Amino acid sequence: METNAPIPNRSQASAALAAAQSAQDSIRSQPWPWWLYVSNGLFLGVSALLPLLGRPGSGLLAVLVVASCAFNYWAGSRMGLPFAVPRCRVFIVAVVLSTLFVVASLAASWAGMWGLVWVCAAGTVLSFGTGSVFHYRATLR
Repeated sequence: METNAPIPNRSQASAALAAAQSAQDSIRSQPWPWWLYVSNGLFLGVSALLPLLGRPGSGLLAVLVVASCAFNYWAGSRMGLPFAVPRCRVFIVAVVLSTLFVVASLAASWAGMWGLVWVCAAGTVLSFGTGSVFHYRATLR
């Protein structure tokens, strides 16, 4: 695609990039509704507990992951931000940690360590809950 606009000078380009960065930061710093934190925590906690069901749990896990993605897309669309990733690093680390707990829960179930599945589920909910508190407080400023 060709443009007929004049080539911007250094200060114009810098100002345009700064405006784009500012717009991106304001979108990524939008607060979430409280029910989104709770529902995502429940989705993750149930995901970590599904290995206790044995074989049927694997199919339900796939359904739960798709439902969680669809739910978050729907909630993001209602807020006008369906694909925005939060800027709060503590929240992002907490989401990664809770995902690792879900994977550890699956590994524990394959090893037959059923008590560890419960510990991983608790770790999933606690890590996501902690990250949610940090994200909520960071976006209220």
